[in-house]
Amino acid sequence: MGGRPNPTATTRTQLRAATNEDTAATNEEYVKTAVEDVEFAALVNSYRGTRKVPTATKPSEEFNRGLLEQTDGDEDSSRLPCVRTAVEDVEFAALVNSYRGTRKVPTATGQSEEFNPGLLEQTDGDEDSSNLRLYQQLYGYATQGKIDSFKDTIERKLKADEVHDPNAGVRLLSRLSPHKNTFLHIAASFGHAKLAAEIIHLHKPLLYEKNFEGDTPLHITAKTGDLDTASTLLCETPGAENADEVFMLLTSINDEQNTPLHEALIHGHQSVAKCLIEAYPAFSFYLNKEAKSSLYLAAEEGFDEIVKLINKKAVEKKPEVRDNGKSPLHAAVLGRRNNEILKIVSSMVEIFLSSKDEKGRTPLHSAASIGYVEGVRFLLGRRISDSHQMDHGGNFPIHSASSKGHVKIVKELLRHCPDSKELKNSNGENILHVAARCGKDNLVKYFLKKGEFRMLVNQKDRNGNTPLHLATMHHHPKVVYRLAWDTRTNLKLLNDRHMTALDITESTLETIASYHGDYNSMADVVHLKWLI
Repeated sequence: MGGRPNPTATTRTQLRAATNEDTAATNEEYVKTAVEDVEFAALVNSYRGTRKVPTATKPSEEFNRGLLEQTDGDEDSSRLPCVRTAVEDVEFAALVNSYRGTRKVPTATGQSEEFNPGLLEQTDGDEDSSNLRLYQQLYGYATQGKIDSFKDTIERKLKADEVHDPNAGVRLLSRLSPHKNTFLHIAASFGHAKLAAEIIHLHKPLLYEKNFEGDTPLHITAKTGDLDTASTLLCETPGAENADEVFMLLTSINDEQNTPLHEALIHGHQSVAKCLIEAYPAFSFYLNKEAKSSLYLAAEEGFDEIVKLINKKAVEKKPEVRDNGKSPLHAAVLGRRNNEILKIVSSMVEIFLSSKDEKGRTPLHSAASIGYVEGVRFLLGRRISDSHQMDHGGNFPIHSASSKGHVKIVKELLRHCPDSKELKNSNGENILHVAARCGKDNLVKYFLKKGEFRMLVNQKDRNGNTPLHLATMHHHPKVVYRLAWDTRTNLKLLNDRHMTALDITESTLETIASYHGDYNSMADVVHLKWLI
């Protein structure tokens, strides 16, 4: 301590003098607690400029040292500033205490009337403990749905504090759990509709409070799928007859930018989703963080009743309603392959049919890529021109089908558009090139059996490669075998690098010979050398 005297007695005298005008501060117990708070404040000050947090509030040598450093100076000339600093730090400590148990951070330390009542309240340890015990009791009632017990407890609190603290009930109802849930969040999460209604009656602003994830009580209800609670929250909306109030509740978004309707559909709760759509149909088109509207989600999940309801209720058809470039028609194709939804969505807005996703693919591209025969047939019937639309990768729908080996899709496309067999992608590849490059033996076999495709066998792409070159380069021995054995195949054709298919195979083997060997390439060599 360096020979310095213990400051507690001196500070006590100074504090009495500084707070003499405040009659409430002359109480001995208050002064005793205030001195302890001065010492707590000293520790806070000693940590200023750091990220450390004080963890104790009772007097200690560490506190005394901090207080000495804070109040050290000319004993005769600086006594009053010392006391003033001590008083301000008492108030700072009060502010710190008033925020204990929350995530908020004190932002001021000055003297004010607002701080002093907080100090007086926090110095009563029994009262603070009583409030915490009361909160825990109410929390239990909220989880269990004990409406009478919850209501009676609140009423007793209001009655006890109605004279000296009329806002005590509101503060208690507004208290947050560690996850920032209110009592209304808790009641909603357990499906206690009647208790939720009572809580709203006691404090209506809780309807719009958000928890740690940005969820309102209605978001929570949409996730759990409790229809009674969802209806209760909507019916209890302040001024429910006013569309603006309902709009505010239904359009509130959480951290994922999901509305309650998004959450209901994501979690598969169609009954709650219907309730929300009935309340405000237009928000079926709002986009979330993933740029998905509720209509998109419904189509993606195959909820045909929801799609029908949106179609019926959403009076304004908005052509800009798409999801990151994809219309709900893409969702209908890629989701559950529901033909009914496909028909409904395609009839909603004309632009849905011609829309392209972020890769430039039309719904027909998507249907062709996944082998959705009925979808391809339907889309060609509605918009045959899409068969000649190229995506950002430079492929037409028939190339998408060929790359996946979908023989039935290729047949369907050619049935509607026979000239599609002549289409080449941006690399100059025909459909046989694509099938050979991707190793789709079944489709190559189909093309070679049909005489109408004979002109494709020896065609070259932009790099001078024939289908056989590509099959060899990508090590597809079955395809190499079929092409090499076809009498129409010219085995001696050179690409732009002046290489035959056999040259490519031998070059590949030389490159990888020092490793484990490429048995596919070896098979290619056997096939080609034997034929040549």
